[in-house]
Amino acid sequence: MSLLDRLLPEPDFLVRDPDAVTRQMVAQYEELTGKTLYPAQVERLLVDVIAYRESLMREAIQDAAKLNLVRYSRAPILDYLGENIGVSRLDASAARTTLRFTFTPVPAVATFLPAGVVVQGGEVQFTTEVAISIAPGTQTLDVGAVCLQTGVKGNGFLAGQVRDLVSDVSSLTSNQLVVSAVQNTTTTAGGAEAEDDEHFRERIVLAPEQFSNAGSVGAYKFHALSAHQDVIDVAVVGSEIAVQNGQLVSTNGIPPGVVNLHPLIKTGLPSAAVKAAVLAACNADKVRPLTDLVRVYDPVQVDFAITAQLTLYASADAALALLEANKAAVAFRDRLQGRLGLDVVRTQLIQALHVYGVYAVALTAPANDVVLSAEKWPRCTGINITIAGTAQG
Repeated sequence: MSLLDRLLPEPDFLVRDPDAVTRQMVAQYEELTGKTLYPAQVERLLVDVIAYRESLMREAIQDAAKLNLVRYSRAPILDYLGENIGVSRLDASAARTTLRFTFTPVPAVATFLPAGVVVQGGEVQFTTEVAISIAPGTQTLDVGAVCLQTGVKGNGFLAGQVRDLVSDVSSLTSNQLVVSAVQNTTTTAGGAEAEDDEHFRERIVLAPEQFSNAGSVGAYKFHALSAHQDVIDVAVVGSEIAVQNGQLVSTNGIPPGVVNLHPLIKTGLPSAAVKAAVLAACNADKVRPLTDLVRVYDPVQVDFAITAQLTLYASADAALALLEANKAAVAFRDRLQGRLGLDVVRTQLIQALHVYGVYAVALTAPANDVVLSAEKWPRCTGINITIAGTAQG
């Protein structure tokens, strides 16, 4: 739980009740003029107009003041708050993949594949970043490539879908290298939009943890969240030490000094590229304590399904009640899937399904509460909500 999970009331920096503002202005008018101001008077109409403008101004002042609080701030003010503690918003990143080039005829002499060779898939283009030497007799060559467009647009192209050569490679090399075929061998991944306010806000709250090197749970979490925009949560699991027969032993199977990180991304389990980025961020010399061994794994996926039968009030609109119940189930699912280690509690789900028109809920799945440890990710495999009948109530 972070500081943002605390239930603090919204601060009131000034009185914003329009009626209170109007009463205050009427009282001030009567005090200055010595006259009673009645609703039908022309002066009262003018006071009402001024009070309305005053109320709008006070709302604007309230909003401007709230922007100085991390909990309520938004771009661009949130970016300035981040600057105060050395945290900046993560920029959009481009998707990456591996391209396999096939050469026909096979080059007879040493040559190279230049940087900047463009290959297209659909509406996006990928380019090689560095020049690669090619030995005589080489028929295929695997080269890393990055999407020319940043963001998620370049993600999700399966192997073989990026295959249209745009660049004229033969004109870029002195030995007339001929590319007869090219295609991606890995699914394109790693592209992300610029960090949104909610993700950035959480990192700002965690930022004081970075003032020392990692070691604490919060410090590792801050550096892991800073590794990639798509990382929305991370479980930090270390060894649990106990003394047995006079010796220190691990009770959870993790050796002393080992820190296991389990990052969760917006779409679920992380790609190899995201895990590599998290490891690099948390394993840096100025981040990792000398005695720590950092390892990065997928979260442990725990599947569950939601199956429920609703009994409705006889007067309820069945279609509307079913629609609202499904919306509630989806919201419940999304809340759980957005974090690691959240338990699936039957009573909470039953309460969530008590929407408009629902008299009773018979929950058949999950059959029991699903209690999860920090590194486990609850994944809903399906939602099936039906109407069992009606009751007079």
